[in-house]
Amino acid sequence: MNEVIKSSSNKIIKYIKSFHMKKFRDEYDKFLIEGEKLLKEALDYNASLSLVLVSQSFAEQSKYNEYEAAFNKNGIPMHIAEDRVFKEAGETDTPQGIVAVAGKLKHDLDSIILKDELCIVLLHEVRDPGNAGTIIRTADACGIDAVLLSKDSVDLYNGKTIRATMGSLFHIPVIQNMDTAETVMRLKGRNIMTVGADPHSSESCITLPDYKRSAIIIGNESQGIGNEIKELLDTNVKIPMPGHAESLNAGIAASILMYEFSIRKKHAE
Repeated sequence: MNEVIKSSSNKIIKYIKSFHMKKFRDEYDKFLIEGEKLLKEALDYNASLSLVLVSQSFAEQSKYNEYEAAFNKNGIPMHIAEDRVFKEAGETDTPQGIVAVAGKLKHDLDSIILKDELCIVLLHEVRDPGNAGTIIRTADACGIDAVLLSKDSVDLYNGKTIRATMGSLFHIPVIQNMDTAETVMRLKGRNIMTVGADPHSSESCITLPDYKRSAIIIGNESQGIGNEIKELLDTNVKIPMPGHAESLNAGIAASILMYEFSIRKKHAE
C-alpha cells in the first residue's frame, strides 16, 4: 500500500482542493470527479485522468486492489489519505472515498451540426447547477445530440453540476462558454430551426411541425430568454399547462421540450 498522506497541507491535497474554485479549473483545464459511479463513467469514456486520491478506509477494502491495478496499468498516480484529510480534499459532505482529477472534455460543434438529423439544446444564462445537470442528464436520456451552455451560465465543471448529470456528462457532447446570439445565428446559417421556450408565447410546442434539425433554447431561471434573443429565433413556443401552475422550473420545462422534440425528430420526414 502507498504511503498515507496525513496532513491537509500536503501538496497533493492542496492541488486537489484548488479545483473547488473555477479559476483553477480554468487555469489547469481540469476538474474533479468524486465517487465511484462518476469515476466508472469516466473510465468507460476513457477520460483523461491525471491523479486519483482515495481515503484510507477505501484503500482497506478489497475493491481497492482492482482500482489500483487499473490505474497502474494506465500510468495514473494513485494516492491514499487519512479519512479526515481526504474529506477536506473533496467537495461533498459525505465523501465516497475516491476522487480523481480529469482533463476537461473537448467537443467540436461544427462536426455535430453537420448531421442530417439533429436536436440540440442551448442554455441561455441558466445559473443553477441542479437545473443544468438535470438538463444534461435528460438530454442524454432523450437522445439529444448536444447541450450548449452560454457564457453566463453555470460552470459545467462545478461539482454540483457534475454530480447532477449522474454521469451523462460523459455520454453526450456538452460545450460551454458559447455566445448565445452568435450561436443562434450560426445554427440558423446551417438551416437548423431555432425554437425558444417562452411561457408567454401564443404558439404551443405540440402544434409545431416535425423538424429534422432543430435547437431548443432555454432561458434564465428568472428572466427567461430575453427579447433580444427571442427576436433572433425562428419561433418561440410555450408548454400548454391545463392545471393551475403559472410556470415550470427551467429543468422541467427543458425536459418536456426535449422529449417532445426527440419524438418529433424520429417521425420527421
